Amino acid sequence: MAPSNQVEVIEFCKIAPPPHSVAPASLPLTFFDLIWLPYPPQQFLYFYEFPHPLTHFTHTLLPRIKHSLSLTLLHFYPFAGNLSWPEESPNPMVHYKDGDSVSLTVAQFEGGFHRFSGNQARESKESHSLHPQLSVSGSAIPVLALQITVFPNSGISFGFSFHHSIADARTLTHFINSWASICKLGKPSLSTESLPLYDRTLIKDPKGIEKIFMNQLAIFFRSESGERRLSKVANYSRASNAVRTTFQLSRADVARLKERILAQHKKDKRSQPPRLSTFTVVCAYVWVCLVQSGDERIHFLINVDCRSRLDPSVPWTYFGNCIGNRVVKAERDDLLEHDAIAKAAKLIEEKTKQLEKGIFDGAEFWLSHILSAGADPKFGAAGSNHLGFYEADFGWGRPKKVELVSIDRSGLLFIAENPNDRGGAEISLTLEKHEMDVFSSMFCNGLSAGGNTSKYSRL
Repeated sequence: MAPSNQVEVIEFCKIAPPPHSVAPASLPLTFFDLIWLPYPPQQFLYFYEFPHPLTHFTHTLLPRIKHSLSLTLLHFYPFAGNLSWPEESPNPMVHYKDGDSVSLTVAQFEGGFHRFSGNQARESKESHSLHPQLSVSGSAIPVLALQITVFPNSGISFGFSFHHSIADARTLTHFINSWASICKLGKPSLSTESLPLYDRTLIKDPKGIEKIFMNQLAIFFRSESGERRLSKVANYSRASNAVRTTFQLSRADVARLKERILAQHKKDKRSQPPRLSTFTVVCAYVWVCLVQSGDERIHFLINVDCRSRLDPSVPWTYFGNCIGNRVVKAERDDLLEHDAIAKAAKLIEEKTKQLEKGIFDGAEFWLSHILSAGADPKFGAAGSNHLGFYEADFGWGRPKKVELVSIDRSGLLFIAENPNDRGGAEISLTLEKHEMDVFSSMFCNGLSAGGNTSKYSRL
């Protein structure tokens, strides 16, 4: 592992929306946001090829990056605000006032770009110096911090650390892709139809879920002295010697897995074939490979975007969280059978359909699923192959690699689109070295089973 002192900070600054451009505002957290209040900060890394010296970046690109970030925060102002829950306030909120800003660290790292931006297995902790630390102390907590690391003559990484209670992955990619567009095109504003939507009245609470969550959170955040400690986070301890690996499933790989699942359901005439989305197939396949590699996690946590599932539906530009979750429970023996992928896909799809039929059924347990994740480990998925992670072109090309670094703690699977094959998927996960070796072999052999010659792409 490269020592962390190879990351040299060359500038630290604060970027705010243009002065007096945004009126002071407070944004309440809905029950969709409250679920994630105890969750540790999320960290994304975007890697870009940039074969130029540091001086070219600092003189040519950095001023444009800063200016476009300021213009983007004009529309996404809550990211410049602070999260707080004063003792006199019944609910936590995000507050923004003129002058609030996002911290931006600019650093350089000598060498290693192609190793960092590759898909091969490497120690997961190597990436931790490339994203900023988001302060979680004090009564007012910043919700976003940024770090840009320049690998001279090789590339650039953009590191994002954000508080999950302010935004889900759809909102974050909306922000990042908007920033990239403004930086690339130099336009001072976004089109009306792509502006973030802050209307909290769109989120209905017919079952009083917010009150249930608030009671649980009041207990969780209360310290021994009786004070409220918003900085407390749920326990998600993972092995310190873990490695993170990225795999790519091509469109043809996904099609073959779908065919295999459908063929198995045809054999069982009593079984109704599931609706096979790429997301379902990928989750089922990775889950089965993991369990058949010896992992004990037979509960799978799925997080599903509820914007289109609400009645009335919520526009994709809605700013905040709008995710529902379900825990898929399986018998270990079922995940070890020859038809395990078909069984896993059916279980996942059945739970997903429950969100469509009754989105708030069981919603009172959403927060407890998060709080118990450390004590009751579950496998699960973060991200999606439909969120456009690889669309963020700041003017020098699309990302070479996107990583969700925080899966090192949560143990979740990160899913994105396959940047090299439309219709495929890219997955990343973190395991101990010996576990990853077994999983990689299982993953490869599973794709080539049944006479197929396909191999997974791990570049």
